[in-house]
Amino acid sequence: MNRLFAPHVYQGPRSLHHKKGYFEGWYYKFVSEANRAYAIIPGVSLKKDRSFAFIQTINGETGKTTYTEFPIEEFNTTEQPFSVSIGKNLFSYSFVELGDRLPVKGTLDLINPRKYKIALSRPGIMGWYRYVPVMECYHGVVSTGHQLSGSLEFGSERVDFQNGSGYIEKDWGTSFPSSYIWMQSNNFEDKHHSFMLSVARIPWFGSHFRGFLGFLDLGSHILTFSTYTGAKLIIESIDEKSVYITVEGHGPGWNNSLKKGELLRIKASRESVGQLLAPATGSMDRRIGESIDAEISVEYLRAGEVLYEGKTRNSGLEIVGDSGELV
Repeated sequence: MNRLFAPHVYQGPRSLHHKKGYFEGWYYKFVSEANRAYAIIPGVSLKKDRSFAFIQTINGETGKTTYTEFPIEEFNTTEQPFSVSIGKNLFSYSFVELGDRLPVKGTLDLINPRKYKIALSRPGIMGWYRYVPVMECYHGVVSTGHQLSGSLEFGSERVDFQNGSGYIEKDWGTSFPSSYIWMQSNNFEDKHHSFMLSVARIPWFGSHFRGFLGFLDLGSHILTFSTYTGAKLIIESIDEKSVYITVEGHGPGWNNSLKKGELLRIKASRESVGQLLAPATGSMDRRIGESIDAEISVEYLRAGEVLYEGKTRNSGLEIVGDSGELV
């Protein structure tokens, strides 16, 4: 399998060591029908002198996070079918099985995952930037949304995820950006709708630029908007708890891109924030704040006419670093 066109599979070195430092992590999010949100992040941190696997969790209701390390020898992955295992914890396109040395246990089935379309001109959500071999951080969308069945146990509490909704994405590279905004939701009233936007300060051959990428899954099609599609992003306002962004389309709308005359209005706000560990030159030494109980509203307009309007809670929101670098 050509991993360039399969961003969901493991992208790192087979030796599970890296002299400059490397990380890779998959982000699995679950939202119950009763609006209980939970996220779990399996991944690896590879260094020349120390490599290990890890699993992080975040409880959307309480903001509580956990972090568990595992010997690198307990990390395994397959490409066809796709799977990641850390100890006896298993992650795939079709199910997740948890419980080995974690504060949560249980099995969830992932039903009808909607995969982001892969093409030669757009090998994933990063577009042609995916071909650049020296990016600090790469991003992939594994499932824009799917249904859930099963349950998880948190100590003595059992949470039913039957008829819930899920989402999967991932990151890999050397470090997270120094400053960025990330937001995501798959919990709109229509369960076939989902949304993601990432804005970041991106190092670029001795300089840097502000880049962004995102999608709005409308069920019938996935609308893409990004630096590489020529769209224009404006941060209208931002503080540590909220952000208001507009995105203006460009061009004729090839490959379901946001086109000229189309506009997105995006508002996101959060209350509780949990602390997660994030990569810096491969090591999990940086702390970032993430909320998965944020509220996001999205408006999609064409020539001033509202084509879609959605509002959702139990959303992911990160506002990290110096926002002045992003405005």
